[in-house]
Amino acid sequence: MPQRPPTVVLVHGLFGFHKLLWLEYFHGVRRLLQGMGIRVLAPRLAWAADSRRRSRQLACHLRAEPGPLHLIGHSLGGIDGRAYISHCGGHRHTASLTTIASPHRGSAAADHVCRALSPFAMFPGVRFLRRDRMAHFNAQTPDHPAVVYRSYSAARPVAELPWPLRRYGRIIQQAEGANDGQVSVRAAVWGEHIATLRADHLELIGRNLAPGGTRAAFDHLTLYQAIGQWILAWDG
Repeated sequence: MPQRPPTVVLVHGLFGFHKLLWLEYFHGVRRLLQGMGIRVLAPRLAWAADSRRRSRQLACHLRAEPGPLHLIGHSLGGIDGRAYISHCGGHRHTASLTTIASPHRGSAAADHVCRALSPFAMFPGVRFLRRDRMAHFNAQTPDHPAVVYRSYSAARPVAELPWPLRRYGRIIQQAEGANDGQVSVRAAVWGEHIATLRADHLELIGRNLAPGGTRAAFDHLTLYQAIGQWILAWDG
């Protein structure tokens, strides 16, 4: 009997989407992984919701999947993956979780937004990512021993961040150190930390908002190719 191809689940971030017109959240990643012989799922989760709700949605999307599943989560998507594994029975189907710039310890940017009564504070997912809330989540969400947890962090100097991220990059820099404009390196490290990438938060999914020629480009597909190769080696 032919061996089943490994299954990857791409879990999008807080303000993410499955597909918007012709744009996919993980730009070019589905095609790349499928070209490597990997089956790819990309469920749509609630926009700007917290991980309690999103992890339950993830469980609904995956309930018919026998596994083993390899979850890849960008930003809040990595937290959703942890909640799914620990609180929604996902450990029975999941072999690994790779998180990419996920705020496992929260974000000083979320703290700032909530203190400043910004309009962004109205979103449950933003409030969920306050550092005190994530400390509580971590205490209630132990890693499952049967699942492999891997993480990538990312950072660029504030001067290299695109304008929409610079303000938050400065806030996080003062409180937590090196960051990608949304999540610090310190917050993104979880399980086996593979590398700190020279990229901003949006470059990690193939969105470059910086003016052309102002910095060295980051090839996000090389990252996902490396993750895919690791999954194929694990599956083999």
